[in-house]
Amino acid sequence: MKNERLRGRARADQASLSVAAIRKVVLAVHTRSHDYGDDADIAELLPELAAFGITTVKPLRLLMKKHRRALLQEERIVMRRAETLHLRTEWRPGGIDVHANTSRYAIGGLVRTSMEHEFGFETMLPFHEVREDESA
Repeated sequence: MKNERLRGRARADQASLSVAAIRKVVLAVHTRSHDYGDDADIAELLPELAAFGITTVKPLRLLMKKHRRALLQEERIVMRRAETLHLRTEWRPGGIDVHANTSRYAIGGLVRTSMEHEFGFETMLPFHEVREDESA
């Protein structure tokens, strides 16, 4: 009988998602400048991803790789100076580039926007409504 051992990549791909695993997968595809959020925001992703059947590392990795270019194009959109300064005062300063008048998604934003690209905005709408109710 053949020895049924998994190789390193296959074993890593079958690992369950956690906050650390999501951070590791996303930062393997995008730069470290996106790591300015907190763990609570990333923890909110776990039930959202599970609702779409993404419970292990491999589907998340494939999702992030598939929509990488679209996310980078969205981040390159130049905002008006007033909008940049307003966002700088309202949100965390880590995601705003005041010199280029652009913004960067945090890890949670990257994953959620990738899910919107993959599954459609209407499909993600119930999750947006839940997050707005919690923040109010």
